[in-house]
Amino acid sequence: MAKIGIGSWAGKINVRLARGEVQFTIGEDENGEYKIDVVLPGALKSAQLKFLNLKEEPDGKTLSGEGAISVLPGRKLTGAFTFEEDTFVGEIKAPIVGKIRITEGHRI
Repeated sequence: MAKIGIGSWAGKINVRLARGEVQFTIGEDENGEYKIDVVLPGALKSAQLKFLNLKEEPDGKTLSGEGAISVLPGRKLTGAFTFEEDTFVGEIKAPIVGKIRITEGHRI
């Protein structure tokens, strides 16, 4: 079964700390688990982002999981991304910040 969302993607975020394009690449590590590399815009550009417990949802189009970001130490993020051919929609829930929607998601 093919992994969901493998490839390079971009979308826009608009939150207080960062506005602009977020880019990420989804791949597999040596154990066949999801691996995601992210480049964030604005003040979050140097933030370290780690993904945990990534899983494919039963709909066969959605990748969900948890994460942690260095600017919110000890806090957990949750999120989901739904892919449709060369586009996606995404939402991340972060403590303090709330929901972060990723819009205009597309393959690059």
